[in-house]
Amino acid sequence: MRIALGSLASAAAFALVVGFGWMVTHSPGSADSGARATSDAKSAPVRGADSGRPADPALELACSRLVVEGTVTRVEPEQGTARNRVTLTVTHSYKPTHGPAEVSFLLDGGARPAPRTGQHVLVTVRTGQQHASLWAVGDPRVAADRAWITEALPDSLHTTCPSGEAP
Repeated sequence: MRIALGSLASAAAFALVVGFGWMVTHSPGSADSGARATSDAKSAPVRGADSGRPADPALELACSRLVVEGTVTRVEPEQGTARNRVTLTVTHSYKPTHGPAEVSFLLDGGARPAPRTGQHVLVTVRTGQQHASLWAVGDPRVAADRAWITEALPDSLHTTCPSGEAP
């Protein structure tokens, strides 16, 4: 009886240790997921076609240095990265109000739909960044994003972006 109870206790302790080890290595705070989070933060995934209105549109705009609508004129792969450099002829600049006639920015290679010459797009680029944080393609999607942008733009002028952060 003693041997059976000792074996049972040892098996339970072993299962506890193995289970705890699995939880530590697969938790959100593990080194592997931390590396993924750092990598994801660096690539700053683009809010794409199905993203809709952000939780705080005024803050989103306050933290953006560029908000423009236009036509894609050039798409070039960025050497050594999984990104493309996209150039637009600007048809409307929301921020800055009187922006340049042409802008270029980086777009993650996995952005969908993929950038093509001639596309009608709306793009935002956050302050301190070079890559797009919003990539809206086509008249219906551009119109939907234009609606929340034009509605939130006046409030964004009185909203401060937290230093070093973006929504």
